[in-house]
Amino acid sequence: MPQTQRVSLSEIRHVDRSELRESRLNTLLNGYLPFEKVLESSSDPIALYPGTKPYDICDGRHRIYLARQKGYSSVSVVFA
Repeated sequence: MPQTQRVSLSEIRHVDRSELRESRLNTLLNGYLPFEKVLESSSDPIALYPGTKPYDICDGRHRIYLARQKGYSSVSVVFA
């Protein structure tokens, strides 16, 4: 499994709410695990495409959107 690293949210492409499913946002906010646990999951990390900044998102748009809304400044990611 690739190593995770912290990346500033300012270095990741902005996600517009219109790109997201409300049901997924609701699950992340009200699911079995607290959002913080899901956000930092090593078994299902946020994945970004390597390249120039802002990084494009491979997996984790909903988590990135909510992390910004909750005031996080960085997240753990892997590069795909």
